[in-house]
Amino acid sequence: MGRFFGSYNRSLDSKGRLLIPAKLLSPGVTSFYVLRGFDGCVAVYEQDEFDKLVASLEAMDYNDERQRAYVRLVSASIVKLPLDSHNRVNLTQPMLREYGIGQEVVLIGVLDHFEIWDSLAYSAYQLANSGSLNNPYGGYHRG
Repeated sequence: MGRFFGSYNRSLDSKGRLLIPAKLLSPGVTSFYVLRGFDGCVAVYEQDEFDKLVASLEAMDYNDERQRAYVRLVSASIVKLPLDSHNRVNLTQPMLREYGIGQEVVLIGVLDHFEIWDSLAYSAYQLANSGSLNNPYGGYHRG
């Protein structure tokens, strides 16, 4: 079970393959679960954390319209992607189009998973949310 931190700039190759940085690879991991993330990114999970995510989806009330829609949309977006021998995953063209991901991407560690963002989209997200570093809940960040 990895804990993911940091940001990593990468370029997709002509076939949509993305080299996963060594710092985001846990020993023995041979595949990732990729799904619709929040705010326009793609969320990437290892098996253990993915299992926790599935458990949280299963715990939702499927009789509630909003929760049912969330479960459907997230579940429909899930793809299991194997790592190749060079530690790359192949992001399909439909996936790249759906999430608006171009050739240049940023991988962001987000504790229990990491995210793949289009570089320009992440830059815009950073600008729009830079005030979030003033933690409204207290905490440890002293930026």
